[in-house]
Amino acid sequence: LDKIYEGQKEVDGDEYNVENIDGKPGAFRAFLDVGLARTTTGAKVFGAMKGAADGGLDIPHSTKRFPGYDSEAQEFSAETHRHHIFGGHVADYMKQLEEEDGEALKRQFSQYIK
Repeated sequence: LDKIYEGQKEVDGDEYNVENIDGKPGAFRAFLDVGLARTTTGAKVFGAMKGAADGGLDIPHSTKRFPGYDSEAQEFSAETHRHHIFGGHVADYMKQLEEEDGEALKRQFSQYIK
C-alpha cells in the first residue's frame, strides 16, 4: 500500500485526502479517537493526524481544527497552517522574547539555544 498511496509529496499546509484507486486495494483507513480529552483548535493531536493523513492514511477530517482556519470568515489559510507546521509561530515568539527580555528567552528556550 505504501507504493500505491504515497501521500502528499510537498508540505504546503493545504488539505489532503487520500482517494482510492480503481482496481487496487483501498487505502488504509484510520479514525482519530481522542477519548474523553477536550480538544482545541491547533492541538498537537491534530498535527499528528495531519502528518498521518499527508503520509497516505485515509483519515476523515476537516480543516476546521487546524491552525489557519478562520471561523468568522469560514475559510482556511493553507499558508498560515504551513507556517505552524514548520514552527514559524515558535520562531516569532522567540524573536519577540529576544527583543523584550533576553533573560526570559534563555529561561524558556535554554535547551534549544546552544
